[in-house]
Order: sequence, then structure tokens, then C-alpha cells
Amino acid sequence: MNNSNNIKTYKCGTLRYTVIQVWSVMFWMLWGAVAMSMLGTTFNSATPFLFRNHGLSDTFLAVIMGTVFAWINTVMNPVLSTVSDNCRSKYGRRIPFILYTALPTAICMAAMPFYPYLCNYLPPALLGISTKALLLGFGAVIYHIFYLFIAILYYYLIPDVIPADLMGRYYGFFRVTGVVFGIGFSKFVFPYVASHPQIIYPAGAVFYLIAALALCFFVREGEYPPVPEKDDTQPLLKRMASTVAVYCRECFSKKYYWWYYIAGLVVGLSGCINMFMNFFYLDSCRMDMTKIGELGVYIGIITAVVCLAAGFVVDKLGAFQSALIAQFMMAVIYLASGILIKDFTSAVFWRGLLAVFSGLNAVAAGRVLVEVLPRSKFGMMASGRNLLTALFVGLINFPVGLFSDFLKNATPETTLICCGIDLMPMLKGYRFINFWAGICTLAGGLILFYFYMVHHRKRTEKAYEL
Repeated sequence: MNNSNNIKTYKCGTLRYTVIQVWSVMFWMLWGAVAMSMLGTTFNSATPFLFRNHGLSDTFLAVIMGTVFAWINTVMNPVLSTVSDNCRSKYGRRIPFILYTALPTAICMAAMPFYPYLCNYLPPALLGISTKALLLGFGAVIYHIFYLFIAILYYYLIPDVIPADLMGRYYGFFRVTGVVFGIGFSKFVFPYVASHPQIIYPAGAVFYLIAALALCFFVREGEYPPVPEKDDTQPLLKRMASTVAVYCRECFSKKYYWWYYIAGLVVGLSGCINMFMNFFYLDSCRMDMTKIGELGVYIGIITAVVCLAAGFVVDKLGAFQSALIAQFMMAVIYLASGILIKDFTSAVFWRGLLAVFSGLNAVAAGRVLVEVLPRSKFGMMASGRNLLTALFVGLINFPVGLFSDFLKNATPETTLICCGIDLMPMLKGYRFINFWAGICTLAGGLILFYFYMVHHRKRTEKAYEL
């Protein structure tokens, strides 16, 4: 931040903002966050019920929304990040991709609940697979491909337009915005996601389209250094191989980044069970859709308050210190929740306590990302971390789905003996998801602590590169 002629200005690359301008940019960026939240929250909340209501198994759900989605991320993340890093257009390097995919993303979202109607005109099965499963799976995959354009590039747009000295506060406001949206969604929309998908999906799609276009119109990127010239005389395959080699070398050749990637990977594995969370409330806590929505409201209010304060806490305490405290506490709370959440009241207490530290971790993680990765290659380096996480999440989701179906279909006589103890009472009814999340979060926190103590504290400059 500069102070010239008593007028405060903020800078981000070649961009220069007055106080009013920087708050305007932050507002429209947050509006973009609402657009992204509308897509993600609506799809992720409604689709498990859409699949379940049409007789599809937990394994199918895990394969499509876990394995297939993760492997699509594995391919698209490095491609989109690298291509956008090298894009130079009059609209910038990230915004064009969000702008031109806004309409097809909305169309694919709106179409989701209508695919089963096509079964009336098709045979019951194709290639030995239920036609309904193929249609819903295909629709989900196509939607996810377009969704990734904003889900990936929005985060890379943040350091391109938000000044570094406001980054912690921006991530705080970013989380609060998402939480406030989540509160409204939980209160007014979630109770109907299972019963009225033909309304919920199209309404979410229209909202996204309007909000995404507003982001692209009101936010402007600065100028970037020219992209190094490439030798276009080489054969296409050789150029592609060279690009892949450069990507792998930049992302994966340094031990410093490997430890950071692994810490994120292990914590990311905890998300494999998120698609089953509402089933846990339904089956193990005997809550109906309205009660689950109310739980989301309480959690959202707590998270909003925490995130609002967390930006200032992270800027003061430090990103790594905040993230480590948050992750260790989250692990303890998850493990306790697997035993102690029995009904709505206990869910409010333990999920509310989890929300305190999840909010702190969410804000801190955004600041950690900016501190670790070099600005000039931010998109590409961030995609390296996401690529590893998506790859392993994809591998894990299939056995997680099989295990979930095993527990769901277990009879009262079914046992699961470990060290002479029957674990079934602790695991059935989707209760296992709490223990999985706790173990992954604890392991990821320990690796992040090692990375910080042994590697990160040795850095001598910002945008550290070894």
C-alpha cells in the first residue's frame, strides 16, 4: 500500500486501486464467490438425493462424484492453470475462461433432474448398465467439466486482482460470504432438494449465470509479462511432451513443494466422505430434511462469525500457526463426533464446535497457499497440489463407496471384528465418516507441521522457490 498526496492506494501487479476501487473489486469478487457457491452447494446437496431417489447405490455415487470427478480434476487442473497462466487477452488471463463457459455450465446444471425422463424412449439397459445410471452419470460428468472452469480459475484470479496486504481479510470475507449464502440455502432451499429437483437445479443455474456474468463485467485484470516464445516448428507431439516435462519439473522436482502437496493431499482425503454426510444425519441421527437444514443454519452462523474474525487473526497470528491449531482441533472434534453425535442437539454442539476451527482453517489455508507458491507460476503450481489430491481421492472413493454399501446393507448379525472388538456399532449408519475425516485431518496436520518446521521456515524471501 502506498500513500501519495495523502491518498491511500493499493497495488496488485500493474493494477492500482484507491480505497473505493479496491473495495469495489473485492465486492464483485465476492459476488463471484456467491456464483460459485450456488453451483457447488446446489449440485452437491441435491445430486446424492437425486441418485438415491432413482435407486442408484452408494458405490455408484462415490464413483461418479468421487472417482470420476477427481480424475477429471486431475486432467483439467494442470491444463486450465497452465493455459490460463499463458493466456493474454483483452479480458485478462482467467476471466475469458469463466465468461465463455458460463452459459453451457448453467445449461448442464439445469438439465440434471430431467435426464431420467429420457428413459421412456430408451431401452432399460445399455451395455449391461442401467440406462438411468448412464444418463445421470453422463449428465453429472458433463456438468462437472464445465463447472471446473470457475471452480479452478476463480481461486487463481484472486491473487491476480486482490492486493497481497489485504489477502487475509479478503479470504475472511470470502468465507463469510460463502457461509451467509450457505445459511440461506440451508434454511430456504435444502429442505426441498430431494423433493423438488426440477425447480432447484434450474433456479440455481439461472442465479449462477447472472452472478458469473456480473463478475466478468465488473472485475478487470491487469497486464502480465509476455509469455516466452515457443518454437512452433517442432512437431506437435514433441511440443506437447516438452510442455508436460516442463510442468512436471516445475511442480514436482523440488522437495519443498512435495511436502506441502502431501500435507494438502492427506487432508483432502477427508473430503471423500462429504457426499454421505447428510445420509449420516438421516440414518444415524434420525433427522429429517428440515432439521438438517436447521443444523446447516446454526453451523453457518457460527462459521460466518468465525470467518469474519479469522482474517484478522490469520494476519496477526500467522497463516501456518493458525492452520496448524485449526487442523489438530478439527481432528479431535471429528473423532469425538463419531462417538458422541446421536441426535439433533448433539449434532449442533459438535458440528458447531467443528465450524469454529474449520472456519479458521479455511481462511488460513488461503493465506498459506499465497505464501508458499510463487506468484509468477501460481496457477500451475497450485494445480500440481490439486492434481495429486484429485488423483488419490479418485483412487480412494471407490473402496469408500463399497464400504458404505456394505455397512448400509449389513444385517443385525453382521460383524466387523478388529483386535477382538466388533466395530459395527461404531461404524454403521454412515457413522464411519467421522472417524475417516478425523484420521485424515490429524495426519495432514502432522505433515504440515513437519513442512513448516523443517522446510518453510528456511525461506529467505517471499514467493519462495528452491
